[in-house]
Amino acid sequence: MRQASNKTRRNRFNLTADAELVERVRAEKGCLSTLLEVSMRSFLKQKELERWREESRPSFESYNAMIERSGLLSDDIGLL
Repeated sequence: MRQASNKTRRNRFNLTADAELVERVRAEKGCLSTLLEVSMRSFLKQKELERWREESRPSFESYNAMIERSGLLSDDIGLL
C-alpha cells in the first residue's frame, strides 16, 4: 500500500467502524490509516470518472450519431 509522504499534512479525527473488521485488520498487521486513505482515493477516483463520463456524454452521443450517419472513416479505405 502507498505510504503517505512526510510532506503530506495530516489530520487526526475520530470515526466509527465495525469492531470485528477493525480487529481483523489489526490481526493481519494492517494500518487503518493507510487503508482509509487508499479507500478514500479509490472512492474519489471513481467519482471523478463518473463525473467525466457524465460531462462527456454529449460528445460521445454526437460522435455515435455521426458514425451512424456516415459510417467509420476506415470504411472508405478498407481498413479494419
